[in-house]
Amino acid sequence: MLQCKSNPGHIHHEVEFDDGSTEAYSANIIAEHIYLQVDGEGYTQYMLNEIVDHKKDNTAVSKDDGTITTKAGRKLPKWTTKGWQFLCQWNDGTTSWHPLQDVKESHLLQVAQYAIKNGLAEEPAFAWWVPHTVKKRDRIIKAMKKRYFRIHQKYGIEILKNVQAAQALDTKTGTTFWMDAIRKEMKNYSNAIEILPEGSRIPVGHTHIKCHLIFDVKHGSLERKVCYVVG
Repeated sequence: MLQCKSNPGHIHHEVEFDDGSTEAYSANIIAEHIYLQVDGEGYTQYMLNEIVDHKKDNTAVSKDDGTITTKAGRKLPKWTTKGWQFLCQWNDGTTSWHPLQDVKESHLLQVAQYAIKNGLAEEPAFAWWVPHTVKKRDRIIKAMKKRYFRIHQKYGIEILKNVQAAQALDTKTGTTFWMDAIRKEMKNYSNAIEILPEGSRIPVGHTHIKCHLIFDVKHGSLERKVCYVVG
């Protein structure tokens, strides 16, 4: 059963699943929390630095009392956040306790990730929203990755996906724009990494890491830009 409810700036979809669970978060809200975590250049800029601790009091709903039974006999999770507090550490180094309801509204994804990491996802205060929030986050990130791979040009310049394509394009155009950008970026890491020939053994005291390059074009100057990313 799918119901759509209007709200200023958002469309909320309330879905009832086969197991009786419901979900009422719009994809827009999840996406906003993802995008608000980075600035215009893609760098993280949290106001909330970290959730460092949690506690609950005797008003928190127990697992035994965490569901309600409908007339049709279905058990549905209670929508509750009461009784839980989170200790938040802010960018200036200060810490303060805040109710789950407030932290959830302002830092939805961080709270969901903290709940999973700390084994709280099955508690009634989290069970009704954490799983679906994380699923939607994963769907959005997956869609963003697909969108990235659909981008072929920026400011009329071809955006590449690997070093081989960069070499080929520079050869084709008789330029060194992309290879110069790669050399410039890799020079910054020359003291930290060593690139070995294919099939080489890892030297003692070294660790093999996966990495890739992200290709971009700077606005205005149209200078080719390459970013080295581990992972």
